[in-house]
Amino acid sequence: MNMVEHEGTYLIWLDFNGLGLCTQELEDLIVHKAKLWLDSGRIFGKCGRGFQRINVACPRSTLKEALERIAKVLPADTVKFAS
Repeated sequence: MNMVEHEGTYLIWLDFNGLGLCTQELEDLIVHKAKLWLDSGRIFGKCGRGFQRINVACPRSTLKEALERIAKVLPADTVKFAS
């Protein structure tokens, strides 16, 4: 998973294309396994496939929990967090 460089907004695009999942598999991973409700990139058309949009205008603890949930359901070698 990679994060797309944002341009001053509170909405961040997470790029899951490197996982090789189809749209339904990605949505299952986010909604049913990580138990999150993000904006699926598919609602933005073909260019949004493989992406999830997350709102980061929330308490840091909420964002940290969401990212940890995502990290738990991904293969360890696909998660990259900056220190």
